[in-house]
Amino acid sequence: MNDRQLALLYLTHLLVYSDGEYDESEKDAILKICETEGISHDDYQQFHLTTLDLSERKIFESGVDHIEACSPDDQIAVFVWLYKLSEADGTVHAKEVRFLLYSLRRTNLDLDDIIAASDKVPAVF
Repeated sequence: MNDRQLALLYLTHLLVYSDGEYDESEKDAILKICETEGISHDDYQQFHLTTLDLSERKIFESGVDHIEACSPDDQIAVFVWLYKLSEADGTVHAKEVRFLLYSLRRTNLDLDDIIAASDKVPAVF
């Protein structure tokens, strides 16, 4: 997998668990995102297994390392998916917003740019 795909997987993992719930709509949305991004079901399952023994901090740092290795366009694309995913369960939780803002700050991206770019991407739910 490439840096864009790995950044997406690490950060989506944290986002869906940030509100304490991982529901069916989020699971379906991730599968849709993976399909669009060319991440096979086997790769997704293997990734999930590798995160079982990792701390939240390690998962976040790994995600940031991969996003920093991406081009600016790929960085925006990853955050557009994260933004879309935060809406997948019908409610954007405060913890999800904090996670997105903190992650954006770490990568020097602007939320307004992400929101503008998200209008060009179909909903995932």
